[in-house]
Parts: sequence; structure tokens; C-alpha cells
Amino acid sequence: MALTSAGEVVITDSGNNRIRKLSANHEQLSTLAGSGVDMAPGRQPPNYADGDGSSARFDKPNAVAVDAAGNTYVADTWNHLVRKISASGTVTTLAGKVGVCGNQDGAGNSATFCRPTGIAVDKAGNVYVSEVKLEEKSHSSLANPIRKITPAGQVSTLTSKASTYPTALGISGPVTVDVYNPVHLAIDSTGTLHVADPNDHVIRKYAADGQATVLSGTVGPRNQGGTDGGAATAQFSELKTIAFDSSDRLFVLDRIDYQPAIRRIGSDGSVTTLVRAQSCSTHNAPGTLCTATQMVVKADGQFLVNEIGTRPFTVARYAQLRSYTQQGASTVVVGRPTAEGANDGQGSSARFDTPGSLALNPAGALYVRDKGDNGYSTIRTVQADGLVRTLGKPDGHCTAVSGLSVEMLSNYYGPLATDGAGNLYSIVGQRVLKMRNCEVVVLADLTPFLNNPTSILWKSISSIAADSIGNVYVSTFDGAIFKVDTKGEVTLFAGNAGTTGHMDGQGTAARFAGLGNMATDAAGNIYVVDGLFYDNYRVGPTIRKITPSGLVSTLAGNPAAAPGYSDGSGTGAVFTVDQTPIVSTDLRASIAADSKGNVYVSDPINHVIRKIAPDGRVTTPVGQAWRQGFAAGDLPGMINSPAGIAVRDSMMYITVPNAVLQVKLP
Repeated sequence: MALTSAGEVVITDSGNNRIRKLSANHEQLSTLAGSGVDMAPGRQPPNYADGDGSSARFDKPNAVAVDAAGNTYVADTWNHLVRKISASGTVTTLAGKVGVCGNQDGAGNSATFCRPTGIAVDKAGNVYVSEVKLEEKSHSSLANPIRKITPAGQVSTLTSKASTYPTALGISGPVTVDVYNPVHLAIDSTGTLHVADPNDHVIRKYAADGQATVLSGTVGPRNQGGTDGGAATAQFSELKTIAFDSSDRLFVLDRIDYQPAIRRIGSDGSVTTLVRAQSCSTHNAPGTLCTATQMVVKADGQFLVNEIGTRPFTVARYAQLRSYTQQGASTVVVGRPTAEGANDGQGSSARFDTPGSLALNPAGALYVRDKGDNGYSTIRTVQADGLVRTLGKPDGHCTAVSGLSVEMLSNYYGPLATDGAGNLYSIVGQRVLKMRNCEVVVLADLTPFLNNPTSILWKSISSIAADSIGNVYVSTFDGAIFKVDTKGEVTLFAGNAGTTGHMDGQGTAARFAGLGNMATDAAGNIYVVDGLFYDNYRVGPTIRKITPSGLVSTLAGNPAAAPGYSDGSGTGAVFTVDQTPIVSTDLRASIAADSKGNVYVSDPINHVIRKIAPDGRVTTPVGQAWRQGFAAGDLPGMINSPAGIAVRDSMMYITVPNAVLQVKLP
């Protein structure tokens, strides 16, 4: 983040590859430049373009600085560039070669940078950039230079190695690797460059000739700590950012024993901790400072920090900017507060934690698989009017569930399906469970059919679906779909477990690879997501259709194409159906069909819902590709990591982190 002279806040939205601007009154957030187009770092072609506003492209920008004239300078990290955005929003490349990681001095695009991470600009228009220097073959970190760019674009090296000692990063157990992390930069009103060094754990200032002196802390290997005091006795730990206020008072955001702290540094180098997080864990609520990594100091002396709450292997729960007083009180500036929980209730008073699988009851209720804070799975019901209840609790649908209720409710990743009679189905291990009249029984045990030691993912059921008369279809990751009739008899319906590939055809002559979620339509046709685990199977994501007689065809997608995003017809469409490498099954595509023959597929990676018309044409009716968040209103709106999906008539239901959304289809 960086502050303009008018009090606006310029922000790097790295995940969306955009540069944002927050108005001085904190009432309006807009996009200054860039779009949500996203590519993996280093992928060719690079995500790069100069231009006006949203026509420009960035690749994981990490830092911004603003000069007195209102120009913004961007450390465009994975493009290895330094970019300039004029006050009117025109983006140009100030220095560097797009996609080239290097440390060569020179003018304009004859110079090279390597992963520029920090940036600052002085009152004369000189831009300072922190970066890394890599060993060419091993790509290990050798140094962390600071570079200087004149207003004319001439690049020189202020210091070739900002830190004396590297930082030891743990890789696995006792194994560590030494790296030189880039330093953090800030410039006072006189034009003096100050640096927060996360490797040597000190604060330095630089003369114009590049000579550095230590302002606070003592240089030494692994000397981190959180001690306040005079310049020589104070200690710093994982320094995250450095900032001046309008009176040239210096502050740093430090991380001491995994707990962020805002600390003030006097002109004599003395250190005082003003605000420090307490009792941080792997799951932290907003307003705790525990997840803060960036900070600026506002004109009123309050600290504006970012907070991004996550759980391991899940999507982000909240992303906020919060304002902290020097006494530690905080308020939300931008970003909807998190609303996770397990409260039943009406509409927005209800709370979900991590809703996933969906299934529609013929009577009008929506079943939702949810995971609570205590790690135990629940099944919630949502009525048409938005009333939320928990299965098996008082006042809920099925106030008590008998039989194998604990098993059915405990498997958070278990898919859900319903038949025409309102029976609810799920899976636990290799068994298909059925709930009828609030009693859970085993419908079928597929263990004898799944014990295939030659399969990559043997004994693994991926999804289930049920038709209107009570037949249940069970897919496996390794290419088979089984049919379980109403009596519990199991037969191989399509594909063959352990024999993977992509081939249309009748029944067992067809081939699948990485089968995912399934759905049925009113005519008994089955739709299934195919092409999970692309890195293993090398079969691209497709959507397959299977008739009640077992004839398999490809509805849309290209098995020869890697996962991606592109609308089109038939094989011209490209899908992403999971995250690679797979870290969570709540990041897999779900599928649903409406009464008109349209098929809908959720894409939690690109934050959209895809529609496949009966003629195979693929469009994106809900969400905006690569843009994550929530914006209600007219379609396409904006959604975040859609997981489960269900459709009835003209209404679509989608699970997203902490909520169930309702979409009225055109």
C-alpha cells in the first residue's frame, strides 16, 4: 500500500493482478489499472501489457509507491519489471525486460530486474527497488540488491547485497535453506532511504552514494527478537514493512514469535512497541492483527493494515483493510467481515462455516453439507424462504437421526444426492448410505468392486448421483461408474476401474480419467465431471453425458487440452475442474442440470459458473473469471470459490465460503 498526498490509498491486489485505489474518505474502492486476468507465475506468454486502465496487465505485483505528482510506481514481481501509472491511469514500463530475471544495470528495457518486491520514490522522482539475485542454475538466493532508477529510466545498483546474513528457511524437519529475502523500503521527506532488513533484523538508512548505517538493532546471524529499548539493545524479528507518517516518524510492522506488532522507531533508533497481536493461531478472526503483512500510516496517526484470514488448504475467509489506533482499537475500512459459524436461523442471520455439497429435496428443501469450527461435519437444510436448520437438532428437519447417523454426518467431503421420493444419499468409505424417514442404513458396499491394486487411486469413490426412481450411480476417481439399484444390487455401468483414458461409447467400452462430481436430469441422463488430476492422467477436463442405457458422449471440453478457461462450443471450450496439485476436495467442480437441458458446472478456481447449452455451447452466466469476492445484483455478479451447485426450475443455488447463494437464471 501507499498513500497519495490527498490521502488516497493505492493498493496492490496481487491475487487479482490489479492496482486499486481507496478514496480518502474510505467510501469508494476502484481499480486504477490492470484486470483480473491471472496466469501462474512464469507461465508463457507472460501476463503483461502496457495501456490505459483495465487494458494493462500485471503479473503478481507486490508493491507500490506514489510521487508528489500522483504517479504510481509498481513492483511488477513476476514480470520482473518496474511499471509507472500516470495520474490518469496510463501504464507504461519504466525499466526492465518482460519475463527476464536478471540484475543488469542500464537504461530502460536494457536493464533487468529479478522479482522486484519493494519500491519507494523520493521527492526528486528517483525510484528505489528491492529484489533478489539468483544463482542461475539452482535458482538459489545469492543476494538482495537495491536498485535505483532515475526519472529518465537509467538503472544503477545502489547496493549489490543489502543484507550481511541470509535467513534460514525450514524445508522439512531439520533441513533448512539459506535465502536473502528482499528488504522493505521507505523514504522520508528529505529523500533519505530507510530499509527494514528481515535477514539482519535491523533498520538502516542510506546516503545518496549508497553508504548504509544502522539506525536501530544490531547486525548478527539469527539475532531476531522482540526487545524494545535503545538503538543498540532493541531487537527485531520478521520485519514485514516500513512506513513514515506525515511528520517523518518511522514505524515498522514486525512479526515476533508469529505475532505481528506495530513498533515506533525514534530518531535516535530507540524502539517502542505500540500494538501487538495476542494468541495467534492457524485460524484468526479479523481485528486481531494476527494476519497483517502490510501497513501505511494515515494523516490522523492511525495505522491502516491488511488482514487476510485463511485456514490451511482452504480458500481465504476474509480480506480486509483495518484501521488501528495506537492503543490497539480497530475498525473495518474495506472488506466485508467474516460471517462463519454454525447458527441456525432465517436468511442472513444464519451462519455457515464451509458449505460444500448440495442436494435438492423434492419437497423444496435444500440439503447442504457443512463443516463446523470443531471439525465435525453437519448436514443443514435450507427452506425456500431461507430458513436454515441442522439435521438431527431440535426444531430441524429430522430432530433425531437413527441408525448410522454419526457416519453419514461425519464425512465432510461426502457428496449428497436425493431421489424422487426424497431419500438422501451419501458415501462413507466404500459404502453408500441412504437416509429414509430420518433413519440411515447401508444401501450398498462397493468394497469388492473397488479392491483394484493396479489403480492409481483404488478404493476411492469420487461422487454419487440418484435418479428419480431411486437408482444410485457411484463414480470412482480411476474411471468407473457403478449403478446401485433400489435393492442395493451393484453393477458396472460405464467405464472400467483402473483402465483410464478418454473414449466415448457404450457402457464398459467407454473410458474416463479422474471422474468427479455427478448429477442427473429429469429424463435419467447422468452428467459427470471428467479430467481431475490432470498431472497424473494427462487428460483434459471434459463434461460427459451418459444416457439411462449407458451410452457415453462428450458434451463439452477438450481432453487434449490442459485445464484453463475459455468459452466456446464443444471441444473449443476449456474447463478447470480442480486445483493442481489437489489440496482440498472443496476446490473441485460440481455439476447440475435444469429442466431445459442446460448443464451448469461450478469452477472454484476461476470463480465462475459455466453453462453448457443442449447444443454444446459453453458460456459463463455467473461470476467474472479470475475475480473473487461477492457482488450481488444483476448477472454476472461476482462470486468467490463456488463449490456445490444445484438447480430447480429457474433458480440456482451455490455454496461459497460461509454462505449459500441464490441465483435467478434468465
